[in-house]
Amino acid sequence: MINPEELNKDVKMFKNGNSFAFRVSKKDRDFLGADESTEFEKVVSPDGKAITFRKVENVRPEIMDIADKLMDKHADLMQRLERL
Repeated sequence: MINPEELNKDVKMFKNGNSFAFRVSKKDRDFLGADESTEFEKVVSPDGKAITFRKVENVRPEIMDIADKLMDKHADLMQRLERL
């Protein structure tokens, strides 16, 4: 098992086309259980000194279907709540 403390180290930003990127090592990917289809949320601190990436967990499709049906069923209530 990978100790997450061993993954903490300095990394350099590099040019990638018209953008810049940070490299994620194989150990990092293995620890995160991530591949090229994994989505991350990026959060930049208000002072501009930190960027945090959080893995977005997949939502079960049936949960989204239930939520969509509830939103449709109560659309008038949702619109009233938006105006509060």
